[in-house]
Amino acid sequence: MNSARMRAARVAIFIECAGLIPIVRGSTYSEYFKFLLEQYTSLEPEVRRRARVDGRRRIREVGVQSAAIQLIPVPPPAYRGPAIHPEKRARYQEKVRHWPPETPPCTKCRIARGMPKRSWPTREMADEVRSRQNDPDLHVYPCPAQPGFWHLGHRPKH
Repeated sequence: MNSARMRAARVAIFIECAGLIPIVRGSTYSEYFKFLLEQYTSLEPEVRRRARVDGRRRIREVGVQSAAIQLIPVPPPAYRGPAIHPEKRARYQEKVRHWPPETPPCTKCRIARGMPKRSWPTREMADEVRSRQNDPDLHVYPCPAQPGFWHLGHRPKH
């Protein structure tokens, strides 16, 4: 259980021990925590104190995860950007079919939107293609999935 989920779960347990139903909003555990904390801090100080005592007792008895399993939903998966348009995918796949057999698509490595990366059998071949691309940020690196093959790519930005 990560720390953001743990914090949200603890506050949800405290709210439930105060006799209320915790309302969860957001798309991440951090957002859940912020919203739950607002609910919790809106309670009277004496109610919060009693809820903390009862909540900590419950956490000691059954654990945070078991106590909050029904209170905190799993957030939806992160948005990965728009899916590639079917026509663009079809054009790319047609382009892949025309690649010579010595530069096959990689079985593991992918470019944007999950399309297979092209691989070259020698660094020199990949470097020659890189020089024609007119992109100074492009570099040649070994394929992690297929030893002896090379890819072109951009270095990750920090």
